[in-house]
Amino acid sequence: MQALIISNILLWVLLIGLAFTLMGLVRQIGILHSRIAPAGALMLDKGVEVNEPAPKVTAADRNGKPVAFGYAADKAQLLFFLSPTCPICKSLLPAVKAIARDQSERLDVVYISDGDQDKQQALINEFKLQDSTYVVGPEVGMTYQIGKLPYAVLIDQQGVLRAKGLVNSREHLDSLFEAQLMGFGSLQDFLYHDAAKPAPHAH
Repeated sequence: MQALIISNILLWVLLIGLAFTLMGLVRQIGILHSRIAPAGALMLDKGVEVNEPAPKVTAADRNGKPVAFGYAADKAQLLFFLSPTCPICKSLLPAVKAIARDQSERLDVVYISDGDQDKQQALINEFKLQDSTYVVGPEVGMTYQIGKLPYAVLIDQQGVLRAKGLVNSREHLDSLFEAQLMGFGSLQDFLYHDAAKPAPHAH
């Protein structure tokens, strides 16, 4: 009987110890998650620097109408570089369309691609982009030195490049606008700047 009581006590001690260990692991996972949390669109060190005048280029849209990039205008521009063969690009199109609709009064969204015209038209038909500004050709991508897709560039009304980066999710797209509001080129820049601040001295 006494041995049974002792074994039960030991089991409870072990169980409580395991519970504390589990709580510690959960806390560490939370800390790790906060440290490696997605920092938004990944800005590659190519092309014009953020907060510098955007490269000026004019290209025809799929209907032959000229579209100017990098010039002062009534609205800001979001350039979304995509390809009909890019699955992530396709998965983001509903989000890009939502941004275009919700911010139509102050933002022009331009879809930019290159390659086979039939595939471009199939993509346009599938996602109902007939009324959107859609440029097919290499000029803009080469000017902005776009090497990977999907990629987005945010240009303000003065023609200044405010944010850019690879975008793999709606959160990445939103991070471009957040970075612009904070005055940084990307959320990585903001986090790096924040981490580099000296720790406040205790009084």
